[in-house]
Amino acid sequence: IKQNPALAEWWKDSKDHGIGVKEQTMNRIYEFGSQLGDEIVVSASMDAKGEPSGILVLGEVKNAASFRTYLDGQLARFAKENGDMPNVRVIDDPMTAVVSAKPAAAKPDANGEKKAANKELYVWINNDVFAASPQIETLRGFATTLKAPQANKFVASAFRQRISDIYNDGAGLVVAADLEKIIAQALAKDKSPEAERHVGGLKQLGIMNLRHFVVEQKDVNGKTLSQAALTFSEANKGIASWLAAPGSMGALEFISPNANVAAAFVVKEPALLADDLFGFMETVDPDIRSKMQEIEKQQGFSIRDDFAAPLGGEFAFAIDGPILPTPSWKVILEVYDEAKLQNTFNRAIEKLNQFSMLHGKGKLALDTSESGGLTYYSIRLADGAAQLHYTYANGYLIAAQSRALLEQSLANRDAGNTLIRSSRFQSSLPQDGNTNFSAILYHDLAPLISTLGDRLKNVGGEEGKKLAAIDPNAPPTLVYAYAQGDRITLAANTEGGAFGLSPASLIGLPNSFEMQHILMNAMGDKDVQKKSE
Repeated sequence: IKQNPALAEWWKDSKDHGIGVKEQTMNRIYEFGSQLGDEIVVSASMDAKGEPSGILVLGEVKNAASFRTYLDGQLARFAKENGDMPNVRVIDDPMTAVVSAKPAAAKPDANGEKKAANKELYVWINNDVFAASPQIETLRGFATTLKAPQANKFVASAFRQRISDIYNDGAGLVVAADLEKIIAQALAKDKSPEAERHVGGLKQLGIMNLRHFVVEQKDVNGKTLSQAALTFSEANKGIASWLAAPGSMGALEFISPNANVAAAFVVKEPALLADDLFGFMETVDPDIRSKMQEIEKQQGFSIRDDFAAPLGGEFAFAIDGPILPTPSWKVILEVYDEAKLQNTFNRAIEKLNQFSMLHGKGKLALDTSESGGLTYYSIRLADGAAQLHYTYANGYLIAAQSRALLEQSLANRDAGNTLIRSSRFQSSLPQDGNTNFSAILYHDLAPLISTLGDRLKNVGGEEGKKLAAIDPNAPPTLVYAYAQGDRITLAANTEGGAFGLSPASLIGLPNSFEMQHILMNAMGDKDVQKKSE
């Protein structure tokens, strides 16, 4: 609160309006935290019904005796303030604790209506560890493990080893799930024909090969390192096989340092990805492949062979250039066979025009022009209301909303004035300075807010307050992914919080749809706003 103005403002407003956490509650949380050591672990399993069970909370305590005294005092304090003891029971030994088989009685609420009482929470303080669970059986299982740790099967499991790998590198916040076990239990629960059909589709996508999901966050050299990783039992099937290994992305060379948003990824083989998707669709509709083949035969081209096969593995998209009056977008595709792909476009436009003529719609026109040794293409409606421009250069197809944006992209690439060489992009890279990724998502909204500064000043009320919370000097955010055999890792190295989400960006800011509305108002483009709505 002291360090962050946006958080301080939210805290002040919440207290003024009598909502949110109170100073007293925060002080109690602080007092409780001061009793604890550095590590807290929460674990849970899944029962036969697919519901969470075996919930266990473990934490280090600095002094077991003083913690017991503190806890007893807090329970007594709660009882005095509320007129009733909370459903928390501190036990000396879970193996000998006597538990009433009679369920807790229902208690009337403020309106006099009876509602089921909360389950009892059992707390056991053992040396420098406290353990808490709503199930005494869980605490007894924990006590048994302490007496015979060599019999604990979890220690030798692949799941435990996966978590141990993170601890070896220094852990901060870790959330891990044993997806292999969860999926197996879910399959055992539902044996219906419909479930079996869904399983077939999930197998085609590689979902059934999922093993572990791990999210971690920690501070490294003043920045927040956030990582989320999926591991698979097989690396050559479905999702695990789609992304290519990390490498340099030539498509990013066509994006300028001024881009507000950029996304790029590399796949191993577009045609094989198309095969997987068609295979998945067949599990939903067994006749889908034959239907598609019939349509392709009528239209004279194949989605796999004529659209996917000529492409290379790189794909990129960016908002790169002036925002007003129309956002400057561009798409970059790696192309192995330009002639074949262009021939496919020609035939596709011809077929679309035949379809449009049958329904009395306007035709598409494909125009070409030569300049600087390149062929520029433009696709437009007959009335010129909408246009798309593209060209082929250095093994890539570059498409944009205007010819000028295309030419500027090529000029920037030749001059080395590119996004990946910019200081703002470089500042977002991992600590090791690695620039090879399987996929990236980059956004730098501070220059956009600065550009619209004068217009944003005219936005009043709550919308204006929310925009005022945006730091015009906020650093950009780069989220990147690595495909490494049986593992896909998503990571970001940012300032202020996980994946760049600091308190200033989380509290008091509008959601994406509201942000769009505010920016539309700021830009004063009522026609664009009306179309968006």
